[in-house]
Amino acid sequence: MKQLLYLPILLLIVLVALVACDKQKDIDRTYTDYRYDIVTYLGQNGTGAVFEYLGHGDSASVTLQSRVIVNEVKVHERVLLRYDFADKATRAATRNIDVYGCNGIFSDSLRMIMESPDSLPRHRVKLRSLWRTGEFINLHCQVEFTGKSRTFMLVADGNTLTNDTVHCYLTHGLKGETGTFWRDCYASFNVGALWHKDTFKCLRIHLNDVTFPDIEYYDFNK
Repeated sequence: MKQLLYLPILLLIVLVALVACDKQKDIDRTYTDYRYDIVTYLGQNGTGAVFEYLGHGDSASVTLQSRVIVNEVKVHERVLLRYDFADKATRAATRNIDVYGCNGIFSDSLRMIMESPDSLPRHRVKLRSLWRTGEFINLHCQVEFTGKSRTFMLVADGNTLTNDTVHCYLTHGLKGETGTFWRDCYASFNVGALWHKDTFKCLRIHLNDVTFPDIEYYDFNK
């Protein structure tokens, strides 16, 4: 069983490999035939590490069975997985995969505050993508690099919890550090406790985004 090097980094640069080749050599498929997905680590069995993939919205889950050992990852932690399917059973509930990389991301659950959202640190980000898969809100953005730890959470305004629309805020703070250049950042937040409330109809996420500054929030309707 192959042991996979797990990189427990919070800020991740996704590098695109440029591979030189000639007519006599094929490009290694690990550089060309792969996909990136945010998935949930389910633990290790006798074959290797197991992950759960969820498609957009309320798509059915798919179990991803690998042949690698992943170290330093907690069960139910969300990770960014670089892999490809080893089989062609496109509609199977369990798929065998070849894993090429597994990287740590911000993996957390939705938090709640009762004070004013104006009291929260909301340092700027550059939004790339924001989407829901099952009980998870996933985020790809860029943040300013500091080399130090930072605050990065999704927080619900407790004063709106009984409303049909619950207001949530991306809380981002540099803890007094000065940001330099922009780096890619991935995060995934479990919002299941809120999503399954009977009174809940819409999750509204507020961002301090410099990419689309005129868009104050993004709605995810139940």
